[in-house]
Amino acid sequence: MMKLERIVAEIEKTKETISKQQSRLRELEAQKTEVENLQIVQMVRALRMTPAELSTFLQGKPDNAATTTATANSSLFSRQEDTENE
Repeated sequence: MMKLERIVAEIEKTKETISKQQSRLRELEAQKTEVENLQIVQMVRALRMTPAELSTFLQGKPDNAATTTATANSSLFSRQEDTENE
């Protein structure tokens, strides 16, 4: 009977370990999602678009303001490359 009791105890211990690991996994997945969301917010804020411009941009429709922003960013990048090469 001792062998059976050890096996039952090991099963309970393993179930407890699995439960703890599943909880930890859920916590880590929530942290990952939170960090991803923060990165998305930072990228969107870096674009400095109005909510309407952002909505239009996400829908894939061309917009003068978004195009102007993209052109300005492109121009700025070109100027930075020019000064780096000098």
